[in-house]
Amino acid sequence: MSNIVVLSDSHGRLPQTEKFLGILDEADYIFFLGDGGSDVAFLKGAYRSKLHYVSGNCDFFSGGKREELVGIDGVRFFLTHGHDYGVKTDYLSLSYAAREKGADCALFGHTHRPVILKDGTVTLINPGSIGYQGNYCYMSTCNGRFAAKLVTLTNA
Repeated sequence: MSNIVVLSDSHGRLPQTEKFLGILDEADYIFFLGDGGSDVAFLKGAYRSKLHYVSGNCDFFSGGKREELVGIDGVRFFLTHGHDYGVKTDYLSLSYAAREKGADCALFGHTHRPVILKDGTVTLINPGSIGYQGNYCYMSTCNGRFAAKLVTLTNA
């Protein structure tokens, strides 16, 4: 069993409170879905061994990949910021891309709106904006299955 914290769209406002850093410390993996600026440098320094990240449309010089496929406990996750798939309009392109890649779950950001949506064989998850609304997603995986919960930081 593995625990994953999924973050996106911090825009230089990643909470660095004891409470939030404790959540990151306890996670087995951290997925960052772009638009992080200097926050990615912090995450790489503090959590390099468990961090997977992709670049967003505001990450001009981050050097990150635009997308990544990650397998954990028999679950395949497709990580992308989402802007390349038009997620502000609909999720159809993202859903097709995830299926083509054999992903069980597509994780994306960009819209700052948290959502969990089952679309056929693929689950689409946007954790929302950690930087503006304090939103993230907490996931657990085990034996080819996963569970996800959207979370909003309170009294961070």
